[in-house]
Amino acid sequence: MRCRTTISCILFLTGARIDATTLRGLVIENELGGPPMANIEISAVAGANSWATQTNGAFKLEFPKKHPGDVVQIVVNKLGYVVVNEVQLRRPLPRDADSEPLTIVLCKAEVREEMARRFYRLKSFEAIEQTYEKRLAELKDGRKADAEALVRLSAERDQAKAAAEKAAEQLAKLRPELTSNLYAEATRLFLEGKVEEAIGVLDEEKLRRSLAVARELRAEAQKAIDEAIQGYLLKAQLLTTQFRFDEAEMTYQMACDAEPQNFEASFAYAKFSLDLNRYHNALEAYQRCLESARKTAEKANIAGALNGLGNLHYRQNRMGEAHKAYEEALAFRRQLAEQNPETYLHDVAITLNNLGNLNVDRSRLEEAGKAYEEALAIHRQLARQNSQAHLPYVAMTLNGIGIFHWRQNRMEEARKTYEEALATHRQLAEQNSWTYLPYVATTLNNLGVLHRDQRRFEEAYKVTEEALATYRQLAEQNPQTYLPYMATTLNNLGLLHQDQKRTGEAHKAHEEALAIRRRLAEQNPQTYLPDLAMTLSNLGILHKDQNRTGEARKAYEEALSIYEKFARQNPDRYNRDVARVKRLLRELFGAKKEARDR
Repeated sequence: MRCRTTISCILFLTGARIDATTLRGLVIENELGGPPMANIEISAVAGANSWATQTNGAFKLEFPKKHPGDVVQIVVNKLGYVVVNEVQLRRPLPRDADSEPLTIVLCKAEVREEMARRFYRLKSFEAIEQTYEKRLAELKDGRKADAEALVRLSAERDQAKAAAEKAAEQLAKLRPELTSNLYAEATRLFLEGKVEEAIGVLDEEKLRRSLAVARELRAEAQKAIDEAIQGYLLKAQLLTTQFRFDEAEMTYQMACDAEPQNFEASFAYAKFSLDLNRYHNALEAYQRCLESARKTAEKANIAGALNGLGNLHYRQNRMGEAHKAYEEALAFRRQLAEQNPETYLHDVAITLNNLGNLNVDRSRLEEAGKAYEEALAIHRQLARQNSQAHLPYVAMTLNGIGIFHWRQNRMEEARKTYEEALATHRQLAEQNSWTYLPYVATTLNNLGVLHRDQRRFEEAYKVTEEALATYRQLAEQNPQTYLPYMATTLNNLGLLHQDQKRTGEAHKAHEEALAIRRRLAEQNPQTYLPDLAMTLSNLGILHKDQNRTGEARKAYEEALSIYEKFARQNPDRYNRDVARVKRLLRELFGAKKEARDR
């Protein structure tokens, strides 16, 4: 579809006049840091010259007899392109054009939502880092920067970034014409780095008044109610960038209270809660979403709520409930895709991939293979039409298929699949390292496991150590997200050292993994205790090989206690681990008896 970006007329004039006020700016393609775009027509609705951007993307608009502070509407024309940061086109004229330039980001219409998501994500991360540095300086100035305070501050930054990832998706979906002036003004201030001013614009009393007026005229004013809710959601997202999580949660709750059956408000709150591991709140919000969607018979919303519930159950190791939710979500998404494949086929593939991951964990490999195969076919088909949007999902599914082949001892198929996934992830990471470097590390780790099983130890060391170095780098910036992955890679490196009889190095790797996993399990036992049990059993084997029988027994018994607890909840997944550790204990006692007999 061919389209032309043209913004409607808005022009407010205030204050005394001067001869002319200048607005300078730059037009770039796709995202911040993208290449400049030349020969783009830039103008204003009224009162300014028209300008074609130079080879470096620069433009300059002159507003005769207008004053700094006057609000103007900038117009951008490029056939087939839209403005990513459209909300910034309505802006007050600056006092100093050189110090306050306007950056306009253009992209093709079909990738607008993805580019808008990247734009808001980057802006949110910038705000989060500024808040982090400010808080860190305050701690140091007040001589309160002890280890506990620094860990707490770092955790808050990680939580803010996780929530910002989801918030960027919501912000990207909204168009300025569907929001209130209050919302647009707050968004503009946020994008200019003025987060506290943006929060101030979204004054609670103003939002309450807007909501009260709208309720009085509900029959004619549903749009106003929706705008008030959007204001609450934006405020919650901005508060999150400032690590003010409790205030953000209260604001999300206000949005839900404003209209309890509003799906978007409950869904945003559910994802926020899931990202912060506030599972009880996430469960309530997802269930409210599902109830609301079922009442209105909105199949897309029903499927979205069910897929979210599946993710929540999976995170909490409730595999049966996760499977039921995913299957129902998939049924709805298949129905929708039959009617509108362009919109919903991607969602079908996402849920199929989730089912593949779940079925691999439950050792239902035949079902996993079917789900992965269909998901990959869909993602490849979509990537041929739009590689920028869908290639990451091809690589994600390939990684899952690699694990699937590995579990079935199809080592060459697994290697080939991992290597294709790795090449794709490296290509994506060159363009956007923050987003895709973790996927590079994950695939490297999986390749390391495969090479170890094939006794290709040199290759295994190479990729495992690269994965570990990458995760260490990522964990320094965001420990809450990446320490679990770092522990997994340390665990695998320890096993590799054991195979090569490098006892000291193996012990060091396992002990570091154990320390990380104990800390994680204290914070979230349902998710991380099974990982702790895995490391304990590996350490037990290492102690046994070194004739440290007492330490081996202690490690095995703690691991067995954990696995038995989880096997009562999920026997399909954990009974084999119970049997494995019991066998290790029998072997340990047999070795001990043999030593006594000698």
